[in-house]
Amino acid sequence: MAKDILNGRVIKGVTSRYFLDTKNGVKVASARKKLKIFGDILIGDLVEFIEERGTFVIEKVLPRRNTLIRPYVANVDTCLIVIAPVPEPDFLLVDKVLINCLVEGIEPILVANKIDLGSLKELKEYNGILDIFACSATDGEGIDALVGALDGKTVCFAGQSAVGKSSIINAILKTDRLQTDGLTKKIQRGKHTTRQTELLRVGSAYLIDTCGFSLLDTIDLKPEELRLYFDEFELLQPLCQFKACCHINEPNCAVKSEIGMSVSEGRYNRYKTIYNELVERKNNKF
Repeated sequence: MAKDILNGRVIKGVTSRYFLDTKNGVKVASARKKLKIFGDILIGDLVEFIEERGTFVIEKVLPRRNTLIRPYVANVDTCLIVIAPVPEPDFLLVDKVLINCLVEGIEPILVANKIDLGSLKELKEYNGILDIFACSATDGEGIDALVGALDGKTVCFAGQSAVGKSSIINAILKTDRLQTDGLTKKIQRGKHTTRQTELLRVGSAYLIDTCGFSLLDTIDLKPEELRLYFDEFELLQPLCQFKACCHINEPNCAVKSEIGMSVSEGRYNRYKTIYNELVERKNNKF
């Protein structure tokens, strides 16, 4: 007799066991040998499984919408790009993460944490480009508004160490579930505190605590494609002399003529940096 096919989502993996969130609660399952442990099954995967001799067995991994690395997670809807007044924001990293989100079909949201320590004037560079939330994980200001934007989504966190990614998750969960550390006194950089990737359920949303400094910072694009991921440049593209203007060395470039006005000088300079990195990478392939 055919066994009933059940559906779940992988929220955690421990050696050869997978914790699945299902409509009937969390189930612990193993996987068929044909599915490589932590190779073909990722946190965030949607899977089909069956009950067999009193245990649960994963039979199939359903197609993924996207796959991210460091750590490996699948089917992400939204990425919260977290910055703070301290440590000093790395907006080149912000733009790289933003580009990768757009490439992967992930909604980017910029989150300015620690607003109790001061404001960030650079935030205005991103007005109209992506949604921006300001909050303080310390006193809870702005957390409820942020939670409202995450309803029904699977959310990862990206950003420098010590900007408060784990603290924001703790504030959302209203618990000290995740370990947090501040800045080291000598070098004002954060300690990496996240140890294991796990989906954390908050209402209808899932949160992923993504550790590390450089999540999503490897951009796989041709140099001439980069402009497509700067919306404010694309609005001016029809006014450039050349249809395929890359806004670097071309004459009569509408984007360059708007620097300091409708085009942020900081955004443009970071665009050039990323463009040159892509050119160098392309040249090194040959």
